[in-house]
Amino acid sequence: MQAIQLLGTVMGLGFVSGINLYATVLAVGLGINLGLIRLAPEMGGLAVLGHPLVIVVAGLMYAVEFFADKIPWVDSMWDAIHTFIRPLGAAWIGAAALGHVDPALDVAAVLLAGGVAFTAHATKAGVRLIANTSPEPFSNIALSLAEDVLAVGGAWTALRYPTAAGVIAAAFLVVFVLVAPRLVRLLRVSVMAVSGLVRSWLGREREADDLPDAYQEELPVGFGGPGDVIVRGVAGRGVSAQRGRPGYLCLAGEGGLYWLGRRRFRARRHAIDLGALHEVGVRRGILFDELVLRSGARTVRIRFTLDRRRMLETLASRIEGRCVAAAPTAA
Repeated sequence: MQAIQLLGTVMGLGFVSGINLYATVLAVGLGINLGLIRLAPEMGGLAVLGHPLVIVVAGLMYAVEFFADKIPWVDSMWDAIHTFIRPLGAAWIGAAALGHVDPALDVAAVLLAGGVAFTAHATKAGVRLIANTSPEPFSNIALSLAEDVLAVGGAWTALRYPTAAGVIAAAFLVVFVLVAPRLVRLLRVSVMAVSGLVRSWLGREREADDLPDAYQEELPVGFGGPGDVIVRGVAGRGVSAQRGRPGYLCLAGEGGLYWLGRRRFRARRHAIDLGALHEVGVRRGILFDELVLRSGARTVRIRFTLDRRRMLETLASRIEGRCVAAAPTAA
């Protein structure tokens, strides 16, 4: 039972260290120094966190992070710098928390603390990068304040209720495994958006997109003529089972309109009936422009980065021309 409680404390401290290492060290150090936290004999190694020098350094670094973490994009650069600092710091805290115990337990504690800290850090960095794509700064401030509270409260919980802290950290690992693929996709789309925004600022708009070989098999016979248009984008509403996934919108010179994306490691094709379309529109945005295709009650939305704005306008114009040509004429 004692080993379970020790590992629970280690996992809990590792989790909050991955979110904010300096706040965790400062909270635990001040608690020990002021007598608010009384360490169990088997966790005497953590007493070093109560040393005035450790508290001062942790306090200074926390003050820097407090402000850096609330400025859009500065917080992401700060997270990038701490990709290894937070897990390594958590691993050291895990080793210090156990002191001189069974070597096997010591190794397990270091791996657990470092692993939980890395997953917590990766989740935090990913969420903050996604939040940075929003035009307002308030989400960054709210997330940062919530993380500060979570770090301090989580550190207290890990020392006061170690078993509960271990269960919470283990549950987080399970959730992380389940949501990691979606988080990676969101990060990929966010990176695309930021890259497109920077390229548009620099006047480096893309002139064409090449279709990777993995998608070639999904193209219909006859595709590849001089009138074909291929634009890379992100599937939105109306594209079956592809929403939020990057892919390519392909307009054949003499054929149809297709969305090509990947799902379950395979290229997939989604056909869009040009003859059924009655409205083609382009909505400009801050990070993405959106192509809106309506056919009756059904709407297809596909987003494109800003460095593809001219390509999108050409594509929309050609699609609209096809719709007019395909529309039945009155007798």
